This record gives sequence, C-alpha cells and structure tokens, in this order.
Amino acid sequence: MGINAVNDQNAVWGVAEKRGAAGNVKNTGSGCFADTLLRKTNAGLDSYTRSERKTMSGCGVYARTFQTRTHRYDTSSIKEVETEKFSITGRLGSYLCIYDKERGEAFNWKLNENDIQVDEKTGLKFLINDLGCGLFNMVVVDSELEQGIKEALGVSELVEKPLINFTVRQDQKTGIRYITPNGYESSGGLIIMDEEARKKLDSLAKEYLSQYPNLVHSYEEAWFHATFEVRGLTKRTSGGIMQIGPNSISFLNKDGINSWICTFDPKRWKEVKEKFDRNDNAGEESWEYWMNLFQALKIDDKR
Repeated sequence: MGINAVNDQNAVWGVAEKRGAAGNVKNTGSGCFADTLLRKTNAGLDSYTRSERKTMSGCGVYARTFQTRTHRYDTSSIKEVETEKFSITGRLGSYLCIYDKERGEAFNWKLNENDIQVDEKTGLKFLINDLGCGLFNMVVVDSELEQGIKEALGVSELVEKPLINFTVRQDQKTGIRYITPNGYESSGGLIIMDEEARKKLDSLAKEYLSQYPNLVHSYEEAWFHATFEVRGLTKRTSGGIMQIGPNSISFLNKDGINSWICTFDPKRWKEVKEKFDRNDNAGEESWEYWMNLFQALKIDDKR
C-alpha cells in the first residue's frame, strides 16, 4: 500500500478531522478500505503495540506463567520429513522449521524451550511462540503434523502440557474457533484455520461484497472484514460496518463516503466491548452516541 511513502495523509485521502470532547477524534473521509486502514495505521489509533507498550512496564512479561523445561530432545540428528501438508526440517539454533504447504507459512519451533500445549476443552494441540504484548504465532498440531514431528525427532512420544496464557474461543454464528492471549483479547487473536473455516469465511466474504457494494471493493477487503467478524471485532449494521479496536470504535458508512473513528483508554476496552456486543444500541452508528457514552462512563483516550 506504500503507507510509509505517504507524507501528507490528509492531502492524499482528503480526510477531515474534528477534535471532540476528551480529545477523541472524529474522522470523515472517503470511507474506503484504503482510507480507513491508512488513517488507522498512520495515526496509531488501532496499533495495539503502540497503545499498550506506552502504558505498560515489562511488556514482554506481563505476569504470564512460563513453562519449566523438564526434558530435552536430541537436536543433533533431526531428519527432514515430508508429509502431504507439511515440510519439517532442522535449523541452526535447535529450531524445527514446520512449513505448511497449503498456507505457504513457516513456523519455527524452539526445541527444549516450548512444548506442545493441549486445550483441555477442545482437545486441540498447539505450538505457540508467545512474543508478549498480545503478539504471537502458532500452528495447530493435528495427527499428521504430530506424526511428522515424531519421525523428524526420532521419538515415539512428544511432551505435552495444558494450554496456558491462551484461550480457545468459538464464534456462535459460524462455529469458527480462534485463540486469544489472556488479557489481550482486544488483539483478536488468530483464527484456527481448517477447510471448514475457509469455506465459512469465503461465504461471509461474499456476503460483505453483496451487502456493501459501495464500501467493500475487493474480495480481499471482504475477507478482512469476515475474519474480524468471527472474532467479534466487527459487526454489520443496517447502515454500514462497525469495528472495535484495542482503543477505538469506528464506523464505515455503506455509502462509501462518510465514516468516523473515536478513541478511548485501552484499559477500559472490556467495558466498551460489552456495549459494542449489544444489539439494542439505538443510534450506535453515530459518533455522538459513543462520545456521550464515553463521557457518561468517564472513558476517554487520556492515558
């Protein structure tokens, strides 16, 4: 998108801003995806790491529970293994590289530091690189991958531990599951992708294209909105699309012209999210509705 090359955001996108009470910002612009994404990125309104790193000390630790190393895999003789979906190879530094052929993504597992984690409720198994501040990457360990890892390491069993610091959630409408870091739910987490989830997201994306022809201009944009909807961060209204970020509420008008963003203290995210999730918010498509709510709850963007 060339965001870094844009020096005068307002001149390029024709964005007008109003400074409201408590410093919250109202933006009106073209309402297109590029407009909204550019404004959010440059202004840092929805930058999770920016807003949180400024307000938290020891961000990389944040009182999380860490696993204790109680075993060691032999990293000197890792075999290269090919399965239908995965390529598994050893890397310098005692890493095991797991390449997902279908998604074109690689996951590097630091052996003897992180173990496979099992969610007790669903039975799903994960390898997770927890980077702190709500940032992480992960791979779901299905039976094919588990067998491939065993073959690569030359072992008959893999060490497993209960899932900690993360929660597996499920969208009630679609049944799609996703995983979020505890205490950082506003990040949205990551969707647990499988063929069924892809089909459902594809169907949702097509709904966005059909429902908002003046607002959603490509399949990629529609997919973006669909993934946020199943994670509870986007909802459709009669007049457009509403989104909640770690420190902002935004509305994209279906006319593709008018839109707005207002910000709040990210520490109050849960309170705002509870209101966002309600379906009886008369007037929620207006910027004034949220500003009045923030004032009533004494929520603003001062940190």
